[in-house]
Amino acid sequence: MKINRNYSKIKVLHILLVLFIGFSSCEDELKKDVLFVGDSYENIMHYIDANPNYASFSKIVKSAKMTDVLSAYNNNGGDGYTLFLPTNEAVTKYIDESDRYTTLDELLQDAVYAAEIVKYHIVNGRIPSNEFPNGALAKRTISNYFLTIVFREENDAISYAVNDESKILISDIKKDNGTIHTIDKMLTPVVFTSYQWVQQKSNFTIYTELLTKCGLADGLNAFELDELGREVYNEYTLFAESDELYAANGIMSFNDLVNSIVTDGSTNQDFTNPTNLVNRYARYHILEKSVFLDEFATGVYNTYGESPVSLDLDSILKINKGTKIFDVIISKGDTINIDYLQVDLDQSNIVTRSGAIHQLDHILRPFVPSRKKVEYEFYEEPVINALRDIESSFYILDEYFKYISFIGTNYLIYTKSADDIDNCNNNDYIRVAGDVDFSFKTTKILAGRYRLRLVLERGYTYLASVQAYVDDTKVGVVIDATKAVGRQGVGFNNIAGTSGVVGTVEFTSFTTHTVKLSTVIPGLMIIDRIIFEPI
Repeated sequence: MKINRNYSKIKVLHILLVLFIGFSSCEDELKKDVLFVGDSYENIMHYIDANPNYASFSKIVKSAKMTDVLSAYNNNGGDGYTLFLPTNEAVTKYIDESDRYTTLDELLQDAVYAAEIVKYHIVNGRIPSNEFPNGALAKRTISNYFLTIVFREENDAISYAVNDESKILISDIKKDNGTIHTIDKMLTPVVFTSYQWVQQKSNFTIYTELLTKCGLADGLNAFELDELGREVYNEYTLFAESDELYAANGIMSFNDLVNSIVTDGSTNQDFTNPTNLVNRYARYHILEKSVFLDEFATGVYNTYGESPVSLDLDSILKINKGTKIFDVIISKGDTINIDYLQVDLDQSNIVTRSGAIHQLDHILRPFVPSRKKVEYEFYEEPVINALRDIESSFYILDEYFKYISFIGTNYLIYTKSADDIDNCNNNDYIRVAGDVDFSFKTTKILAGRYRLRLVLERGYTYLASVQAYVDDTKVGVVIDATKAVGRQGVGFNNIAGTSGVVGTVEFTSFTTHTVKLSTVIPGLMIIDRIIFEPI
């Protein structure tokens, strides 16, 4: 079956759209926006200029030559903009606390930094307060960074703080090209990586020495330039341990930490060796991707080390449940054993150029967790993750993928539906057509025996017959997707038969794997997710 490239809901994506739906920092790109003109419109810049309470930020915008952006439609993939607008007092507070400027005039003379400030206050998409998460906003700033929202309870009411430094004063001021939330302190643009953040903090000296002596500094500070010349950093999450936390456990120096890890009296440690116990301990504190608190879900998260961190999310976030008994709570005659770690909510969701930092309430020791079900909906791919909230269909060329590859075609179609689809997580799926091999490289999975499940669309004559492989080993029998499964009938179904299992696989080590779906009879493959379920 051929796919109609002119289908009205399908857009051919240019790399500037699909890679994070970024916003150009180049002045020539900014001038391409269509300006609001005439008396019938009030754009964001109109509002700023009409209110003397925002005169200081207006001067910063004009110094940065960013007035056209705040006067324009958003032509960069977002539905309008969101501006966190500082009051005059908010700008004064920022300057009073700044090590860089002593007056507003000094800041205005630095047009480059003024532009960084303005772009850091503009989110590429309209976000009302009722969509605020207790964590990272769904959209990035036009300088390509995330802002976070922290919920606070004050006088029996919920207030919001941006990056835990600026309180929102007035929310949801709606203008034709975006939404404004006013704030009581101008935001400080993020200029440091997670490593640099702990390095500059006086209460993380042991943890910083750990990362440095294990040779991790260069990797944690690494970046590449994107097509717009912006620095794009390798993203990760740090579980950080303060000097106070170490001291509470009798660890007063880096050598004390080494002795708590290496208990056999070994000397002359090569801490840069990945097999070294101290190096393993350090790498275990680094998740392979950036995850803010509101993004965590029950499951395992791969680390830079040899085993993952386990998360259980019910009423609270529990880290490595079952490690050991950390605390015992006795309440009304009942004894509750606390056998998990927690994050310090007031000292977490720290935003850096490379991702999130979370501080812990106990020392995190390497631990092999029990196996859990692993589901892949292909959000590991940055291009798909960037599009997951946009209700439409998109052609995506093979050159834009990091973990997905295919033979027999040079693109796939990603669709986010506006309608609910039974048995289809998040109402989105990918499609490939023809005589193709579709391959997906998983994140690392713990050793053990698993059932492989697939959720594909079933029951239509134009669908393909598919053979599944894991690491080039055939799993199960050919799946005839033209046939419906059980009482569910047509639509998305667990494959195959009543058990929903394609077959079983056994992994001998904690590593990545490749799942391949190969068409035996050509047609259309419509894939929702891939599942590994422990046996």
